[in-house]
Amino acid sequence: MVRLIYEPKYKGCLDLCACCLRAVQMLLRIARTMFEDSDPNLGWKQFVELAGKTQADLALPELRLLAEQKVDRVVASNAITVLAELGPYALNSQLVPRVLELFEETPDRASDLSEVALRVHAWGGECREQLCSAIVEVNHTGGHLLVEVLLQMINRCDFKRQQRAAKVLTGCFVLTRGKEWMYTNDSRLLVELLLREIPAKAEDPKAFRCFSTCVKALLQCSQAAAEHRRDELWQVMEDLRQDDRLEPAVRQDCAEVLEVMGLDVPMSDP
Repeated sequence: MVRLIYEPKYKGCLDLCACCLRAVQMLLRIARTMFEDSDPNLGWKQFVELAGKTQADLALPELRLLAEQKVDRVVASNAITVLAELGPYALNSQLVPRVLELFEETPDRASDLSEVALRVHAWGGECREQLCSAIVEVNHTGGHLLVEVLLQMINRCDFKRQQRAAKVLTGCFVLTRGKEWMYTNDSRLLVELLLREIPAKAEDPKAFRCFSTCVKALLQCSQAAAEHRRDELWQVMEDLRQDDRLEPAVRQDCAEVLEVMGLDVPMSDP
């Protein structure tokens, strides 16, 4: 199956290539479930073990070329998901902006591509920096499409995905050039989602910090967010800050949010 990726005689068979890439991705994902190793390059190590070092080395540059080409965008999308399964050794920082381009080119693959984005952010380092920089790039439609998916994750997904989505957004907000990059309606929606999630996570200091850090960064980045439901956010944070049943770390996080808001008493929405 790996030969279908790199052998010249199969290069024109794009439909076959798309199916092959999907199958390789599924096999890699299944193989990953057999290990508890947190190494982000575990997928590459498994690929080498399953396909052999020679075939893996031949397939890698072809996978990158398939991800970058624009003749068949389904093939490109499938290739980028395979590279994500392999880890940062395969999907290097130079390829990260291509993930956002594919959001625009293949919007029907948004679910798969959003998982790629979450994984890239979790790797940290240059890949994370490239992802956040690309998201906040002016007029980058793919970045705004990804933001919409991240908001849906915070709204509906399990906590693990909620947390990872919030961390991606936080990473974007803290960039200096990230000022006012988010659509106004999206920033207001995020305030409402965080207003719901913050009280719900108050008994879990680690989870609470994830969302309180996100709201702090959001308020510093977006004027629309800072003005939206201001009284309610202040009241929620103040009530939690004064609740002596909560962990000191949670109450301190509340105090930091209130400090960012610059409020001592509730103020009315403009």
